[in-house]
Amino acid sequence: MLPLILLVLAAPKTAPAPAAKPSLPARAAVFVSSPDEAGAVKAETELTRALEEANVKLVDVPAAFPVAARDESGDKLVKDARQAYDDLDYEGAATRWNEALEFFVKHPELADSKTLADAHFFVAALAIQNGGKSQAKKAQEEFVRALVNNPSLTCDPQVYGADVKKSFDKAVTELGNKGQGPLSIESSPPGAMVTLRGKELGLTPIAEPPAVPVGRHLVVFARPGYEPAGAWADVSKEGGSAKATLSAAPGYMEVRDAATTLIGKGVGAKGPIPPGAKKVGEIVKARFLVLSDGATAEVWDVESGNRLSGLSISAEELGESAKKIGGFIDRPAAAVAAVADDRPEEPGAGGPVYKQWWFWTAVGVVAVGGATAAGVAAANNPSGRAYNVVLGIP
Repeated sequence: MLPLILLVLAAPKTAPAPAAKPSLPARAAVFVSSPDEAGAVKAETELTRALEEANVKLVDVPAAFPVAARDESGDKLVKDARQAYDDLDYEGAATRWNEALEFFVKHPELADSKTLADAHFFVAALAIQNGGKSQAKKAQEEFVRALVNNPSLTCDPQVYGADVKKSFDKAVTELGNKGQGPLSIESSPPGAMVTLRGKELGLTPIAEPPAVPVGRHLVVFARPGYEPAGAWADVSKEGGSAKATLSAAPGYMEVRDAATTLIGKGVGAKGPIPPGAKKVGEIVKARFLVLSDGATAEVWDVESGNRLSGLSISAEELGESAKKIGGFIDRPAAAVAAVADDRPEEPGAGGPVYKQWWFWTAVGVVAVGGATAAGVAAANNPSGRAYNVVLGIP
């Protein structure tokens, strides 16, 4: 028996299983929620910009939540119209340009001001070339519409005849005499980038309505996670308005709602992060969630359960907070806090041991990466629904 006993005693101990490697990319998804819609939009934009400046890798929202493929019917009509013009088929070119305009009138979300201006310009020039003086009035009207969409448009006398140039110059004078009016712009939800006359105006809500020439204007709205939208606005000297309702890309609403719940359960250093956090991270393919109520922010590592809290995103401290977030993501520490599971608490036992306050005090979950957890980013939204949740908007 002795040899057997010695063999048992000398048997090597089983080595502990190696720690599982992180399965999610080391990038961040940014979620901002606040009862103050305008404030949330401003906070999400500034927080995301600060993180980009700190070289934090963010989720590419359009890639994570793709929208339907663009309808290229209008683009094809434009291409065919240009080709017909180059082939000196002026009647065919006029037909294609008018068809393109009809298409974009029905689908403003697929239009852009420069293309519209080109379409109106060519329709005007071709009206003169094909119809002579009888089409002069129509041509001038089309030139005005072209200039409304693209104020930098010019007519090269080396390319177009004197009659075309004369009509264009009259349109320039006419548009100047029409005057201007204020154009109010908004979207639901807010936070959409507005493009007007080929220039980006900023995110909705636009605080001060821009003054634009009297006439019909194309307003295009774009926000990551949503289908593109467009609207036509008829502006008089008294003014006009443009409003768009954005439709979320498939799956985006569900993630936004889940993020709202997480922000409402900001945990700081008091316990494990909610189980839903890992699921959100898996959906957006991000190991880190940056959550904010518009005033403070915290970062969760959904792989290890670590978190960094109490980060002010005020104008004075935003840059420094972004650097701390970048450092936390670049050098993630070993797990010091478990991710909560879905097991119910045991009756009479006060729940699993990892949910006990003394357990977390014992393991020292009051600091992560040397930074003291100073607060919790929680949105006190009485409606229970976020006004603004963003996943890394540029």
